[in-house]
Amino acid sequence: MSQCVAIQPDQTLKAVTGVCDFVIVTQAEFLELQQHGLVNVLNELFAFDLATFGLINSAALVAFITAHCIGRVVRVMGKT
Repeated sequence: MSQCVAIQPDQTLKAVTGVCDFVIVTQAEFLELQQHGLVNVLNELFAFDLATFGLINSAALVAFITAHCIGRVVRVMGKT
């Protein structure tokens, strides 16, 4: 069972209710968080989002084609 605690001025811990900065957990809870929590955090940070990839890929393609066309126009205008 997890317990909210606060650090007192004399560096002791006191159990508190409500919003807390620190939580004491049992060894079983810690092991579960250590095994499954890290995997969940890594999945959230490095998950491959297909929609975002499509958006970035499309924007890069449009920017490349636009810049290429502008470069051709500038080149043709410079020859005349």
